[in-house]
Formats: sequence, C-alpha cells, structure tokens
Amino acid sequence: MTIQKTITAGVFSSALLICQSQGATLASDDFSYDDGRLVPNGGWDIHSGRIDQGLLVSGGAAVVQHGTPSEDANFTFAPQTAGVLTATFDVIVNDDTVIGAGGTDFEYFAHFMTRGSFNFRSRLDLVAPTVGGDYSFGLSSSSSTAQATLASDFSFGDTIPVSLSFDLADGMGSLTVGGETISGDASDSGQSLDAFAFRQSDSSNNETITVDNLVITTNVPEPSSALLSGVALLGLLRRRR
Repeated sequence: MTIQKTITAGVFSSALLICQSQGATLASDDFSYDDGRLVPNGGWDIHSGRIDQGLLVSGGAAVVQHGTPSEDANFTFAPQTAGVLTATFDVIVNDDTVIGAGGTDFEYFAHFMTRGSFNFRSRLDLVAPTVGGDYSFGLSSSSSTAQATLASDFSFGDTIPVSLSFDLADGMGSLTVGGETISGDASDSGQSLDAFAFRQSDSSNNETITVDNLVITTNVPEPSSALLSGVALLGLLRRRR
C-alpha cells in the first residue's frame, strides 16, 4: 500500500508539471526589407488612413510617425480566443519631439486587434516623463487614453525592449519594461484577436518611433499527451489497490 501511494503521488505530481501553459510563436518580423513603404512586405496590410502617407521601413526597422503620416497597418496570425497574447519588440524614440515638455495626449502607437474592425486591445502609448527622463510608456487595455503609466523614464535614442500582453480570459492588458509591469483595467472578455498593428496619428508631440524584432506568442494552458498517460496510469494503479 505504501509503495502504491508513493507511485501514485509521483505520477500525479509529474502530470501537474506537464500541464503548465504551452507557449507558441504565432508570427514574427525583423523588418529586413528594403527602405521604403512597410506595406505589403511581410503580409502587412493597411486598415486605416491614407496609403500615400504610409508606414515606412528604414535601416531594417519599422518607422512609426505622428504628424502628417496617417496610415495604420496590421499583420495577422491565427485567431486567438484563449490564453495570453504577447508581443515583444524593441523600441527607439528619436529626439525630434518635445514630449518632455508636454505629451499629455497619450497617443498610442501599437496594439492587438481583430482584423476588419476597430476592436483594439492593449494600446501602447508614449507619455510624458515623470522622474526627469525624456519620455515614458503608458498602457490601456481598450480605451484611447492610458490607464496606467510606468514609474520609470527613458532616454531618446536608447533601445528599449518591451513586452505587451493581453489576457483573453479577463480582458486585461499589461506592459513589462525592465523589471516593471503595469496593467490596464479589465476589458471585455471573450475576445477573438488575430492581428498586431501600428498606428500613426497627429498629436501635440509628433514623435518618430522605430520598432524592430517583433515576435508574437501565445501561452495557453492545455493538457499534454504525457498528462493523459499519467492520468491513465493513475487509474490503473487505483484499480490494482
């Protein structure tokens, strides 16, 4: 009896470990295209704005501008209805803005979306600095204005790795930069998201942002074949008791 209990606990414990979230890459882009328009490279497609005021590629990175350019574009991945979507990418904000003196309009420049609609989720903003730097980042789960901002500031010209996520279970967006994570308010759950997008607009601080090394992943808890085998073995052991 003691041996049976030990084996049963071991099988059950291993099964639990294997039942952790399984991550998968949905799409990626390193923007290694010739300088010029981003669309239609890599499957990027316009969903708003004017095609003659397009998103650009320069030096192997996407260029997102605010001001005259108005084209917004997205690229798609398999529709996701469960788990956590995450976009990781590098951001450089160029020193051609006076965001340090204002920047209260919270213009977002990247987000997840449902293609064919304006269902935007996890909107990433540039916001005014709070502790003497050049700028910071803000986040909203679904609205146009940042619901949370980072406590840290950043400098023009520096490469900043960011991680932008959306939890499809509770409809909450989150942003991680360095060791700090912020979250927006809970939004509508039950979303089906299938695209990542860049947005250009006219704001009080018409900054230029470059984005590179974009990777979209999903993390969905699901039972594995090893878990199913463990459950079957657990049942067998119980029958032998």
